[in-house]
Amino acid sequence: MERKSKKRKSCRHCRCLFVPVRNPAQHYCNRRLCQNVRKALWRRQKLKGDSDYRENQKAACKRWRQKNPRYWKLYRGLHPSYTEENRRQQRHRKFSLSKGPEPPDCSEASQVANSDALCAKNPVKAGMYQLVPLPYDGFANSDALIVKISVIPKGYQQMGEVCKHTTL
Repeated sequence: MERKSKKRKSCRHCRCLFVPVRNPAQHYCNRRLCQNVRKALWRRQKLKGDSDYRENQKAACKRWRQKNPRYWKLYRGLHPSYTEENRRQQRHRKFSLSKGPEPPDCSEASQVANSDALCAKNPVKAGMYQLVPLPYDGFANSDALIVKISVIPKGYQQMGEVCKHTTL
């Protein structure tokens, strides 16, 4: 009996030739890196196209975060160079999205979660505003005051006595 020679294929990630083991439609070789790339691609496609899978993953992540509330604080403490680089990249992304200039390299006090430190030019235009305190405790900086800024149009009556009694 004549044996058929197995057809060799090129891996979609590393381009090395391999022989599919179980699945003739296999596109990635058995190297760990190539398999990780394949799995990551599958996961991205699954998250994009399957709302049930997306919701299950979201719930699983939430459960994990609730069970491990101090994980990121401990991780940042153990990996200060990674943490600083991540913060630098976050500042860069933040200013790139707003199409602003590259932010100056501020002190350690100036971090995204620290609302006191203001390194960039203030984007708020001069004028009359009404500041209304809003309840919100989603920030790491617990003493931050979250306010809604509303422009008061010209011709609007002054607030008078209301402003005198609203103090923090």
